[in-house]
Amino acid sequence: MFVNYPALFLKEKDSDAFTVVFPDLQGCVTYGDSVNDALKMAQDALGAYLFEYYTKPNDIPKASSIDDIELKIDEEDKEYFLYEGSFKNYVSLDLTDYVKKSSIKNVKKTLTIPSYLNEAGIENNINFSLLLQEALKKELKMI
Repeated sequence: MFVNYPALFLKEKDSDAFTVVFPDLQGCVTYGDSVNDALKMAQDALGAYLFEYYTKPNDIPKASSIDDIELKIDEEDKEYFLYEGSFKNYVSLDLTDYVKKSSIKNVKKTLTIPSYLNEAGIENNINFSLLLQEALKKELKMI
C-alpha cells in the first residue's frame, strides 16, 4: 500500500535543520539536520504514525492535496523558523514494506488440518508456516 501525504518543511533559524509537520496527521512531527535528513526522518515518522492503521486500511486518514496546504509560519513560531527556505512537499512511503521491515515479531498459532493434507504436505516438503503467511497476505491484499 503506497501512501503520499503533504508535509511542511520549516527551515529553522541559525542552522540547516528542518522541522517537518504533517497537516493531515495531528501530532505527526519530526526533525532533520538537513533537507536529506528531514526527508528521511519524514518517511520514518509517516510510517510510524500510520503503522497502527495498517491492518485497518479503510481507517487511514485521508491525505489532502498539496495545493490545499498553505505554507505559513504562525506569529509565535517566527522566532524559530524562516519562511525563506521552508517548503511543502509530498512524503511518499510503501506502508506495506515499512511494516514488514518494522514488525519482525512472530506469533505462534495452532491450527487443525485434515490428516491427508498433512501427509501430502510433508511428502512434498511444504513449509506450512510460510504457506499460511503467503495465503494470509494474499487474502488480506498485503501483497
